[in-house]
Amino acid sequence: MTNNYKIWIILSLIVVFIAGGVCGILFHEFILDREGKDSDRRRKSPHFPTLEIMAEELNLSSSQQDKIKELFNSNEERFRTLRIEIHKSLTSIRSQMITEVKSVLDKNQSKKFDAMIERYEARIRKDHEEKKKREERSRHEREEK
Repeated sequence: MTNNYKIWIILSLIVVFIAGGVCGILFHEFILDREGKDSDRRRKSPHFPTLEIMAEELNLSSSQQDKIKELFNSNEERFRTLRIEIHKSLTSIRSQMITEVKSVLDKNQSKKFDAMIERYEARIRKDHEEKKKREERSRHEREEK
């Protein structure tokens, strides 16, 4: 009779232990980790409102929408020029930093560093290509509407 109680107590402890582990994992996944995902979303810079959002929220007339669209188009070249200038500056700074870092490294470390930079640049190119594809799909979807 006492052996049955010991077995039940041991099984109950095992079940409670497993249930605690499952609850801990679920709590982490759905409560704690969610805060991290939300903070990542908040870190992204907000985008200027699109014409569609402005039209809806401001109740723009069609002539107002046309004028705003013209403004967007006329300013696009200014934004493009600024992006090119920023890209050139960042590329220059990055190149200087790579040169400075390599001056501290020995030959073996320098080779590994070159491989590390190549992986980084490949990832950047891949991300850039994926972003262009997403933007193209988004543009295509907007044009279909």
